[in-house]
Amino acid sequence: MSGIRAGQHAFVRPWHVFVFGSTLGLVALFERVQGFRSGRQYVLCHESPALNHFTLVALALVAGAFLAAVVGAATATVRSRPSRPPLLFACMVAALALVVAADRVDADGERRAAKLTAERQSACDYTPQVYSATPGWFSW
Repeated sequence: MSGIRAGQHAFVRPWHVFVFGSTLGLVALFERVQGFRSGRQYVLCHESPALNHFTLVALALVAGAFLAAVVGAATATVRSRPSRPPLLFACMVAALALVVAADRVDADGERRAAKLTAERQSACDYTPQVYSATPGWFSW
């Protein structure tokens, strides 16, 4: 017997949303940790505020995936009536969309770093900034 009684439907539960979104967020954060980066590094002679902005936006999007998972699961759990699947699915899709957006932002940051590296004319006069690429799985 599958555990579903007559009249019941197999819906997404709040804990599914939490596990899905948290796992996506953790994996996205894990791939951005210094030791597990892709190995592509770009040496920049001048510090680039745009690259720092790309990094912060990508991290904020990953944090948003965690937030979508937690808020979606908490909202579905706290409600007095049973949670509706569209709300739970929407939270799962939001978490996935935020991780995909973070990967796209990181891919744009890598393209910007490659362009800045190509524009470098000669050796740097001081200690250069190194930008490590973290494009992620969704950077096609």
